[in-house]
Amino acid sequence: MKNILSLCIVTVLALFVSSDLSGANGPKKHLGIATYSVKGLESDIEGSFKALAADGYSVMEISNYDAATGKVAGFAPADYSALAKKYGLSIISSHARTKFDVKDVDGTIAAWGKVFDDHKLMGCKYVILPMNIWAGTVEGARSECELMNKIGDEAIKRGIKFGYHNHHIEFVTIPGTDIMYEDFLIANTNPGKVFFEMDVYWVTQGSQDPVAYLKKYPTRFNLLHIKDDYVVGESGKIDYRAIFTQFYKNGHKDWFVEMEAKMTEEERIQVRGMMDAMKQVQAKGGTMQDLMAEVTKNSPKGMFPPGSTPPDPKVVAEQLKTSLEGIKQSAEYLIKSDFVK
Repeated sequence: MKNILSLCIVTVLALFVSSDLSGANGPKKHLGIATYSVKGLESDIEGSFKALAADGYSVMEISNYDAATGKVAGFAPADYSALAKKYGLSIISSHARTKFDVKDVDGTIAAWGKVFDDHKLMGCKYVILPMNIWAGTVEGARSECELMNKIGDEAIKRGIKFGYHNHHIEFVTIPGTDIMYEDFLIANTNPGKVFFEMDVYWVTQGSQDPVAYLKKYPTRFNLLHIKDDYVVGESGKIDYRAIFTQFYKNGHKDWFVEMEAKMTEEERIQVRGMMDAMKQVQAKGGTMQDLMAEVTKNSPKGMFPPGSTPPDPKVVAEQLKTSLEGIKQSAEYLIKSDFVK
């Protein structure tokens, strides 16, 4: 339990493969995987890629690009992309983080320019800011939207699209208004410069309807994260048929399965409590410092140590095996679903 919760906490903070199963029931489907789902990926990259391809996945969204070094899991971007292609996988999207500061626009634009240059070497179509704590005022949030537009300009210069990925914190209102952050961000960013990646699970956790949002903003949500409590379709809580139907109707096709580590119900409740504490920071218009304080305070005792030690290889190997099993089960569900193309 401690290992799982530690992994979840670290991952949240980092946000700020031989048969072709998909060919068994007809034409190969366009399955995407967010490699964030592969816990322990870097302990066996080639084995993981081989397993993902065997499951029927063909496109990937990575989350292990390091803006400080310009590398992906220690590889030069082009080399990492070539390794994925060796197993028939294309890296088309990435969650990346670098400077985002309305008080240093030039520095922010320069930093994102380097990120986009590196991702162009991988052939990425999309680069996405995975999470942000937004300013607690209309004026502040508008400035952040203007900054996103400028970052989007830099992406366009490299033939890349820049986007933002929601959690549930965007579904609270800006203090003193009745406008939810998600709607404000969509209304105040240029459709030609900034798109949105809808995480359908987190929309529902924000007490909203993914289909309603897809209908309301048919041109803004270019990508989806297909997510559940764990294995996609297992909980029965999310209407994937309606989501996929509307998404395709809107003219889009790229989506990625995303999964957290496998947890017991108790562990899931504890992690959810931590995420809800983050939501309250956003609702109050708090800062990143406030968020860090809340995460520390709401993490289970001993799960947020001041330092970290190298993980036990045996534990990592088991996490990798478990996550790949869940990812395969998700692929099997989606391949069998007649609403998935």
